[in-house]
Amino acid sequence: MHTLLLVDDDPDVLATLTRSFRKGYKTLSANGGEEGIAFLNVHPVDLIICDQRMPNISGDQVLSHALQIQPHAIRILLTGYADVESLLTCVNDAHIYKYVTKPWDPAELNLTVVRALESLVLKRDLDTARDQLETAYKDAVVMLCLAAEGKDQDTSSHLYRVQHYTEALAVAMGVANETAAHMGLMSMLHDIGKLATPDAILKKPDKLTEEEWDIMREHPLAGVRILGNNPFYETAREISAGHHENYDGTGYPHRLRGDNIPLSARIVKIVDVFDALTTKRPYKEPWPMEEAITHIESHAGIMFDPAMVEELKNLFIDGTLTRIKSAF
Repeated sequence: MHTLLLVDDDPDVLATLTRSFRKGYKTLSANGGEEGIAFLNVHPVDLIICDQRMPNISGDQVLSHALQIQPHAIRILLTGYADVESLLTCVNDAHIYKYVTKPWDPAELNLTVVRALESLVLKRDLDTARDQLETAYKDAVVMLCLAAEGKDQDTSSHLYRVQHYTEALAVAMGVANETAAHMGLMSMLHDIGKLATPDAILKKPDKLTEEEWDIMREHPLAGVRILGNNPFYETAREISAGHHENYDGTGYPHRLRGDNIPLSARIVKIVDVFDALTTKRPYKEPWPMEEAITHIESHAGIMFDPAMVEELKNLFIDGTLTRIKSAF
């Protein structure tokens, strides 16, 4: 059952509104703007009907507060006078669904509430579907990563560390938090192209021949093909294609240089190398973080973006890298 908050400083108007909506809805009645705001601070509501002209706190102020504290609640303004300025303020500041003039037609107001709540239900259903779709995409990322991991005998811990290193470094580079989180998720797919690389090459214990290296260097673009054309994976395609490029233009597959390498790929390149250096592998012991940072600094401007090297160093100094490594 939907909850309606009715706000008016006139007890008779409140009683009339309550009688109109008490069948089929849970109604809360607030006598004036101050009480309306107090209700909003405590009770979740689906729809608010609020008078404009009230002492101390006007209707547009109540609905503006509602927008801030319960943004998904539908806001309807009752007004008994022609005050264009107040209406414009309410439309602009409170983003009202509709305004209704006094005296109102009960049937029309009831229909307005029905239509408004239908739109609310539809929006909630769409939000749920969107969240489910986003979860499905994220699950697909993890499944693809696990498939690639099995081919390369890597560990899921490496992928999760790269994810969180990427997110932290992206934020340090000024990327918005939500975008950085998505970039971190997409970083897990950086080596997805190895699904197309023969096992004989991936698992070869000896040094690769030049011909085998040529095949190995195909995996960035193989990853782009595997990731298809869905816009959700655009960042993953950038990372796959560019995470073996070098800042000085000596990398592969396109020998891109400097800022021509996508930001996401430059970030994943440096954190992938950092994690490889600081993680135990069958052929080596883990490097201390200090040594890894020093090694990376020595390749600033050659393999790595110098600005990112500095930010990675700062993440080491403030303990962020250590916290991530400890968690995964």
